[in-house]
Amino acid sequence: MIMATATFDNTAWAGAPASPCIAQLEVRAHRLARPRGAFLAAELTMLSVASLEFAWGGHNPGGLILVASCLFFFHVNHLDRSIVTSRSFQFYIDLIASIGLGFLASAWLFYLIPGLVPPARIALSAGLLIGLTPAVLRLFLRHLIAHGKFVEEVLIVGTGDLPAKLHRDLVRGASHPRSNTQVLNMPESLTDLGAPIYLTELKELVTRDQIARVVVADLDTLSRERLASALLDSRLRGLQVNDAVEFYEELSGKIWVEALNPQWFVYSNGFDCSQPGASFKRCFDVTLALLLTLLAAPLLALIAIAIKLGSAGPVLFRQVRVGLHGRPFVIYKFRSMRNDVELETGPAWATESDPRVTGLGRLLRAFRLDELPQVINVLKGDMSMVGPRPERPCFVSVLEQDIPFYNLRHYLKPGITGWAQVMFQYGASVEDSYEKLQYDLYYAKHKSLRCDVEILLKTIGIVLLGHGR
Repeated sequence: MIMATATFDNTAWAGAPASPCIAQLEVRAHRLARPRGAFLAAELTMLSVASLEFAWGGHNPGGLILVASCLFFFHVNHLDRSIVTSRSFQFYIDLIASIGLGFLASAWLFYLIPGLVPPARIALSAGLLIGLTPAVLRLFLRHLIAHGKFVEEVLIVGTGDLPAKLHRDLVRGASHPRSNTQVLNMPESLTDLGAPIYLTELKELVTRDQIARVVVADLDTLSRERLASALLDSRLRGLQVNDAVEFYEELSGKIWVEALNPQWFVYSNGFDCSQPGASFKRCFDVTLALLLTLLAAPLLALIAIAIKLGSAGPVLFRQVRVGLHGRPFVIYKFRSMRNDVELETGPAWATESDPRVTGLGRLLRAFRLDELPQVINVLKGDMSMVGPRPERPCFVSVLEQDIPFYNLRHYLKPGITGWAQVMFQYGASVEDSYEKLQYDLYYAKHKSLRCDVEILLKTIGIVLLGHGR
């Protein structure tokens, strides 16, 4: 832990005499890996190679289409951000999934336009190019980052306990298999500050240790004003200065609830709820729900027969959930547990190896096929294709008391899939619900057609790989 004492000027930054008001300035050093630029350069190189082969080889553009499709799914799976930070197993799973989805999308296009089918040699070359390049680049970047390249020195500052909490959350997030951040070893000049540091010396610290970014984690308005005054000169000379919530949002793809207040929601960009946008989303939902029902009709019938033959009870599971603006509705799912399982235990969270789940139900959950009947809820208007996962009223009443701003997720129509569902596990505790709320708020801020399409594509990958629960 790095702590320093800072003297705050009680007047405006413009130059009035200093007052005796003194507070402690908490400082945390954080070093981040920033490999995205190198990844984008590698992608441009792959596209250039594929384009040259198309231009000079005399073939159709099928090879270029394969490469472009796979690169698109690289970004859907955020390989550009996690190439050096995710665990090796997870990285290669995401890489293989991206290539597989890219080839499937290309195959669908080739089916529609047979003239685009590339020769087998070109398809194999494209697969090797897009498979080996990220793998080699990962090894190369990890070596460079270990030697201080492609890294950013960050200082987290504030007067309360928020800097320590933010640093802790970043370190904890870096251990997630799909993490977009990496906490690296700090140089001695940052880990051993020694003597107390006054606010007036903050600029010197930033310059001396070549700090690239300062993150302000402070809810006190007066403290934020004093910090802004101390950092103004450095900011105009190129120092990046971020609010803690903004920094955490960019880094993790979720909103840091710990540092939120009502003013943030009021003055932040995003959270658009226009009537034309809502109407377009409704048309998109209905069209996609009808298409999914049509394409999956044979599978729906087979699942229904298997459930009926496999265990006693109804095919469909009905349960009351909390929907838009807190209104209750009945959700439909394929039954994956034994019938009337909660008569003895009462309401309970679903767990990883839930003994209440039937053998068939476990298979349905793994590929999220138990969620398919929720297209009925979409057509009825209770749900959207993309949105927060609807929760039970008995759990909502508890979560609203334990988690700040939890009720705000009900300003969105719940969805069959969503940002929290593809980025985090099913909620099985209050702590999990807290994490999922941060993702739900991120979706609420950034919701758009592009965001929905990205989530749906991620969901397809999860379904194909059987990562559901």
